[in-house]
Amino acid sequence: MTGPGRCPSCGADLGEGEATCRSCGSLLAGKREVVLEPLRQEAALAHALLQSAGFHPILAYHDESDVAHPIDPEQPFNRAAGLMVPIKTAFGVYVPEEEAEEALRVLEDARRASLDSDESTTS
Repeated sequence: MTGPGRCPSCGADLGEGEATCRSCGSLLAGKREVVLEPLRQEAALAHALLQSAGFHPILAYHDESDVAHPIDPEQPFNRAAGLMVPIKTAFGVYVPEEEAEEALRVLEDARRASLDSDESTTS
């Protein structure tokens, strides 16, 4: 994960409040990754939860070089072509830096509620 002030796609330094990276044009500039999952479905679930809570999340996949690329959560995503073995891809959810701490709290609350629900159904 790239820290504040750096583009998560290319690593370039960002100016205060920049919404797009001047170096690579990434829409992830000024955003912080709050979720990193090996399955698209898990990241998409976190994306939908954050969106329904009023945040402004962006779903992205990480390529082989760990560079994040935004994708549309409503569109199918398949990096494999033909009979090639699919490449292992991680998926991240990014939110604007100013929403990151609250988004992390919402996700943690959702995890706790899910665990509590699982425990009550197995008891």
